[in-house]
Amino acid sequence: MSLLQTASPLGLVARWSTRSQEQARRNAMAACTVLTARRLERLEVESFIAGHLARHEQTESVAAASATLVRHVG
Repeated sequence: MSLLQTASPLGLVARWSTRSQEQARRNAMAACTVLTARRLERLEVESFIAGHLARHEQTESVAAASATLVRHVG
């Protein structure tokens, strides 16, 4: 491509549209990476909370059963 073609308005527009598209693609890839990391973190937190609540319910049910046995025995 000659210097005259790159300096022409059509050449400038062609380069601008190509660069704009490439930048938009890079932005989309970066956003996708960030969203994936956030999704994984959210899933990890949800899993932790579900496990914590399950352990808490199990502890409460064991405590309630123990209290019931103590009342019946005593």
